[in-house]
Amino acid sequence: MGRSTVAVIGCGPSGLATLKNLLEEDFDATAFDKRHSIGGVWEYNENVNYTSTLPTTVSNVSKYKNCFTDFPVPDDMPAYLSASQVSDYLKSYAQHFDLYPHIRLNTEVRKVARDADNTKWRLYLSSEKGEEIFDFDKVVFCSGLTALRCVPDIEGIQQFAGKVIHSQAFKHPNDFAGMKVLVVGLGNSAVDTCTELVGLAEKVYVSHRNGINIFPRHCKGKPLDFHIRRRDEAIKHALTAVAPGLSKTLHDRYVQRLTKESFNLDPAWRIHPPPSILTHQPTISDSFVSCLHDGTISSVDGICRFRNENDVELVDGSVIAVDAVIFCTGYSPDFEIFAGQDLTSDPTTSEHHDLGHDRGYTLPFTRLYQNIFPPEYSDSIAFLNNWAFTVGAFPIADLASMAIAQVWRGAFSLPSRVDMDHEIDASHLWLRSLAKDDSVYPGIVPEGPWLHWLHKAAGTGVNEKLGYGLQGWLFWFRHPRFCNLLMGGLASVHTFRLFDGRRKKWQGAKEAILRANDNAKQYIDRH
Repeated sequence: MGRSTVAVIGCGPSGLATLKNLLEEDFDATAFDKRHSIGGVWEYNENVNYTSTLPTTVSNVSKYKNCFTDFPVPDDMPAYLSASQVSDYLKSYAQHFDLYPHIRLNTEVRKVARDADNTKWRLYLSSEKGEEIFDFDKVVFCSGLTALRCVPDIEGIQQFAGKVIHSQAFKHPNDFAGMKVLVVGLGNSAVDTCTELVGLAEKVYVSHRNGINIFPRHCKGKPLDFHIRRRDEAIKHALTAVAPGLSKTLHDRYVQRLTKESFNLDPAWRIHPPPSILTHQPTISDSFVSCLHDGTISSVDGICRFRNENDVELVDGSVIAVDAVIFCTGYSPDFEIFAGQDLTSDPTTSEHHDLGHDRGYTLPFTRLYQNIFPPEYSDSIAFLNNWAFTVGAFPIADLASMAIAQVWRGAFSLPSRVDMDHEIDASHLWLRSLAKDDSVYPGIVPEGPWLHWLHKAAGTGVNEKLGYGLQGWLFWFRHPRFCNLLMGGLASVHTFRLFDGRRKKWQGAKEAILRANDNAKQYIDRH
């Protein structure tokens, strides 16, 4: 019958990992990207409609936890890579695994629709060659988590005479030189935007209604993610399964203590109390808090309305005059090109639930099994742009695409469509329970069960060998020192390729794990 053809839309980290893992399982895969280069957001782009890092951006996750599972970041690179270094790493990955012959750049996928015979997916492309149409057996959407910008509709904004942009269009900090700038939001984009403006803008205000969990990149003398060991994660997931409320309380207390040990927070800034770390990604910055202390950035309340050409009224009743507003209010996944398919409806309710109520806009649910597969087309459609995670995206995308490859090659079976729908409904109920007391991104996943499913589907052997069943105890008995290192040392992502399993094992995994832990000693011994 021949090899199944697969289109991968997007050539950022998720798209590259997906392309590589599909080719590894003998799929005839081709990746498309409308940009001129691979790398996604990590490749700086002047286009204000493309999300990209700035040249000065530094990764928020260390190289030990944000790399691909069978391709370590070189030892001579720093713990936290700059945007250009991440871009170089991605290009090296594509070259190492010979991905370039399977990539088409400067090619926009405008629409994906079922063909007339309802047997294949038809891609409508636009490139230098003009308009093209190609048919594929399967499609993976890897357009990223930052495709479509979300901007709140605030009363009176039409009369504001100043500059108004979303952070997606923030490309040149010098454009705001001498201005009084109001940055809306308190996530990673917001704090990075604020600190970029310090020394250029006359005044920088950061407007927010809620707090955050904020950390420096190095905490207690070592990279932040060194504080997360596999054994700790296993205990947390086990406790969450039997006592979710207690697990949430203990975990939040721990991360809030890390913040307070790292920073001296003024209560007037309203950074604490923060939302739960289980439902919100932490904010990472080495300089934001010091800028709040020296007054180069001022924390103000949320926006209530725009009063005239320059004045903005805040929720607390105060009024500030500004020349520009930058909305760092997040993004939503892009499902628009999936023509004729409604993935955002929820049959259990007639209304979309406001999971982002503090930000002034509503994000709907998506009906995707494991946040990846639409039940009706689970054998031919997958999305890697609808999950949110608090750790590095590179290894999770790598693991998820391994799972997709194993499902589509018939090595792992999904539940029936009815059962998938039931699990999706249960996931929506869980999301609604979280949203009662807080804002929640709809792509958030229950971390422990979700990772367990991905490992099971991909066939990594991690669940069995590093679990507490018979295989786990046998592995510990045979390799006690190495097992203790895996559980109590640096939680290396190369463990995903260590054991025999359905996905391809990497023979260099053990050496990479030992080397990463050896390199990590420089931080542990220093403290």
